[in-house]
Amino acid sequence: MGTLGNGLPDLPPEWGEVVIPDDPAELAEEAVKVRAELKREARARRRAARRANWRRRLHLPERIDDPEAPSLALPLIVLCIAVVITLLSLLLIAWPGLTRQTPQQPQPGPPVPGISTPASTTPASTTPGSTTPGATAPS
Repeated sequence: MGTLGNGLPDLPPEWGEVVIPDDPAELAEEAVKVRAELKREARARRRAARRANWRRRLHLPERIDDPEAPSLALPLIVLCIAVVITLLSLLLIAWPGLTRQTPQQPQPGPPVPGISTPASTTPASTTPGSTTPGATAPS
């Protein structure tokens, strides 16, 4: 079970009665809890130090422990998304293989004797006031 630690000096009275176990393995479960709590506290201290460092770099006022104080996280996320979308659209426009190509008109080849093309059978366009040989002027 353990022995009472009544003979321990300089213990605060609010701790109550201290029991020292005979087997240290009995403290293993409590030690795991204490280590986890210490890790959480250390992580929170590092996070606060990192946040204060960035606030100093950006010349922002020291953050007061106010839950209503605005954070920079949301504006930075929105800005990053806008930059990524802009860069992607620029990449899609500039990439040569990704743009839509319009179908090209067939290029006329050398004329084949005996076959008429539509361009050769249409009459030349006339503008008012121009005369073509054999045409009569309006009266």
